[in-house]
Amino acid sequence: MRRGLEFLLPRQGFRVTGSAGSAEAGARVIRARRPDVALVDIDLGDGSGTDPASALIAESPGAAIVLYSGSVDLALLDDAATSGAHGLVLKTSPLERIGDALRAAAAGRTYVDIALLGRLRATGARTISLREAQIVGMLALGLPTRQVAGELLLSVDTVQTPAR
Repeated sequence: MRRGLEFLLPRQGFRVTGSAGSAEAGARVIRARRPDVALVDIDLGDGSGTDPASALIAESPGAAIVLYSGSVDLALLDDAATSGAHGLVLKTSPLERIGDALRAAAAGRTYVDIALLGRLRATGARTISLREAQIVGMLALGLPTRQVAGELLLSVDTVQTPAR
């Protein structure tokens, strides 16, 4: 998977400055190379990618990190929120969506994979709209209400109003 991304991401306009196969090696590469944005796999052999993501963000609060996972699990939103990552994208997503997540993080915006929206919908008694799912996802990542409103071009009152 990693080698495939190294080959394909340049076709989306990205320059790959390094890669690693473990959480420890990945953290070393990110510290040494200081990329504009890092794609960090959550499912690493030596631990979760959320741990090095949290450490890197604590060291460099401006670090733009997108978490990458093969699992569609609501616990991922909790992990992503506590890590401080700018986004979460799934391995099953098309390359364009991965590129969108990386661009959003590099621009300081938050990205939540649309595939997670279906999972969010499945947990409630009623279906929620795409916009509601976007808001929930961004709030789950720890963004303040005012920032969510600004990024989605909504009023703060709209973001704060519970769905009926």
